[in-house]
Amino acid sequence: MSSLSIAKTHGSRNDIFVIDGAPDDHFSSAELSRAVERLCDRRQGLGSDGVYFLADNGDGSAKAWFFNPDGSPALLCGNGMRCAGRLLLDRYEAETAVVHTGPYSFTVRNAEDTPQGVRQVSVELPPVDFTPADPIVADVRWPFVGQVLPAFHATRAMSALAVPNSHLVSIVGAYDEAELVETGRRVADQTEAFPIGANVSFVLPLDDEEVFIRTFERGAGLTPSCGSGIAASRAVYSKLGPVDPDVRLRVRNAGGPARSWLQESDGRWQPVLEGNATVVYRTELNPADLLGDAPLEFTGETYLSEVNAFAALFEDNLKALHTAGVNPAMG
Repeated sequence: MSSLSIAKTHGSRNDIFVIDGAPDDHFSSAELSRAVERLCDRRQGLGSDGVYFLADNGDGSAKAWFFNPDGSPALLCGNGMRCAGRLLLDRYEAETAVVHTGPYSFTVRNAEDTPQGVRQVSVELPPVDFTPADPIVADVRWPFVGQVLPAFHATRAMSALAVPNSHLVSIVGAYDEAELVETGRRVADQTEAFPIGANVSFVLPLDDEEVFIRTFERGAGLTPSCGSGIAASRAVYSKLGPVDPDVRLRVRNAGGPARSWLQESDGRWQPVLEGNATVVYRTELNPADLLGDAPLEFTGETYLSEVNAFAALFEDNLKALHTAGVNPAMG
């Protein structure tokens, strides 16, 4: 096995490992899930909310595969895509790069640094899929079922859509973290209704220009931020009418701020997500170590200037949330 070249990154404190090469460059299909789970474990591993494998095509584009921390595959991690794309932009000293995942292509662009000096990029996600056509329901409709699901018994109105990850979104008048966790776990338990699972997001409007969003992610639970959750929530927010699609809405997460807006793509809404893409450190690991039982250890280069710049941005975001009366658990 060749060694693993790993960058630990984060988008709004959504920790993501980016590994050079395709999954099968390093692991068999039988080994892959265990390797990802071991690497992401925050006690015995190095700790993360997921892993992107990134295979460089040699022309400024790459192919990517994402895995949740429990080892399950997912079509997309929006925060992670920013980070994977940023590494590709740096490698080619480019302003734009394209990352391919399954049938989708993601355009990643450099964006303006924040006043704190935080590196930012934007990523264009696939057009949102509202199926059935009217997602505003008293119970839950599922995009790939197309019918009301009476077994779920939603306690609040929710909207179902795909971006392409499956999402359930609710606009709330007050944020209740315990309710979000309970709803996310109930969705996870409804394997017949949600055979591939779903992310669940609550959206709290803060003012005309800002919202707070928190997501309970399939395979990861309550994380500081979820990029596809932001995209799905942004689409629902305009579907329900409070903000026009092209408004660059500021989104505050427990893990930091971002911006999101919607652009037309073949008559559908395509979300754009802009935010930090911070490199925390780089390291090398022997793939065999991820298949054993010994605790993993980090040795490598830490990017302190990037870490410190984001810390200042994070504190400013936290103060804004506390001023708005939102006090989410940091995790």
